[in-house]
Amino acid sequence: MTRRPTQWELDQRRNARIRELRDQREGPVRRRRRFQPIVLLMWFAAVVAAAAIVIFLGFLAFAPRLMSWVESNPGSIEHGVVRNFVEWYSPAELSDAPKSDTGERITVTVNPGTSDAEIGHQLFQEGLIRSELAFQWAVLQAGRAGNLQAGTYDLSPSLKPSEIVAALRQKAGPELQIRIGEGWRLEQIVSYLATTKSTMNVDEFASLVEKPPADLTSQYDFLQNLRVGRTLEGYIYPDTYKIDGNWSARKVLGLFLDTFEEHLTDKIRNGLAKQGLSIDDAVKIASIVEREAVLDDERPLIAAVYINRIQNPENGETNGFLNADPTLQYGQATFEHGDAPLDEWADIDWWAPLQAAGKDVGADWPKRLSRYQTYLHQGLPPSPIAAPRASSLSAVANPRGDYLYFVAACPGGDRDGSHYFAKTNAEHEANIAKARAECPAQ
Repeated sequence: MTRRPTQWELDQRRNARIRELRDQREGPVRRRRRFQPIVLLMWFAAVVAAAAIVIFLGFLAFAPRLMSWVESNPGSIEHGVVRNFVEWYSPAELSDAPKSDTGERITVTVNPGTSDAEIGHQLFQEGLIRSELAFQWAVLQAGRAGNLQAGTYDLSPSLKPSEIVAALRQKAGPELQIRIGEGWRLEQIVSYLATTKSTMNVDEFASLVEKPPADLTSQYDFLQNLRVGRTLEGYIYPDTYKIDGNWSARKVLGLFLDTFEEHLTDKIRNGLAKQGLSIDDAVKIASIVEREAVLDDERPLIAAVYINRIQNPENGETNGFLNADPTLQYGQATFEHGDAPLDEWADIDWWAPLQAAGKDVGADWPKRLSRYQTYLHQGLPPSPIAAPRASSLSAVANPRGDYLYFVAACPGGDRDGSHYFAKTNAEHEANIAKARAECPAQ
């Protein structure tokens, strides 16, 4: 006979069943809870990565438009976030590099009140910079935002943005070495300066030397008696100079005149006084000597010829006529090219050989040039004709000999720069025949 389970046994079985069912239910639940944070984290990371990729691709697609906006608003580069974007996306836009290596000079006038951005746009339009953004960045790096100087400048595409900024704020620039040649006319000096990397405006320099203002000439005793309308021809001292590339035209001219004054020593001044010559007349003679003399030891002899001619006009030989070919060359070139624009001066031969001799030159010259025809007009020309060096000025202060004539010699069949000197016309004609015999091909 089967025994019925007791109540206690039934309760134990029921509790065991409950525990079994509970274990069956709770086992998987506990496992899901253990792995759920990892799954969520991975899911979140995937979403973030996908969003980042979408944003990055979208940013890349939008970046060109953003860069275009920055280029249109170069002033925005002062903001760090914009600068960081440009440095990441297009760092070359901020490079301090010149647009080209050409030495072309372009005149730019910056009007008062012009903003930095407007100046940058003007420079870009003129072909002086490759990037308005780079210029604006150079302005900010120089700490000159809003402080660029109005004025007229000669700039070059070969200048870096930082160098252009230095010029526009009239701060120290690169040191330049320039060479003004002996015997150059003003036009040659100006056209040479136009080939240098100086940022001064050469039109302004040309205006200063052609029409020197009174406040300039009053600073130098040797210029105070120049007649109205006279240029500074002959007073730009020929020498090698070191100048700041950003000096103004007025400052560069001041250096040239200061140097002339330094070479016009007391010894030279005293010698000129003994000759009864004013400084201006001495410079006129010295400029002719500069064009005639080749050998230094002949400068005092050539100077004596011209001084003797003008100081003894009744000598019966030369009658006060200089008969100086260089003055004819000066007058002829001025007649032919005096109205040429500055940008053509460098291509002109200002000392072209004369196509006629002596009195045949200058028949068509206007009256203002007539006195450069020293075969037909007595005395000195109206102005110096070139830039004389100190040795030519010294020769005028200390002439040697009582000669009235000279002709280029040709010893041994070669023109070596020497001359034959004579006191009378007969001696002079003999010297001419001698020179022709020595060098018949010339």
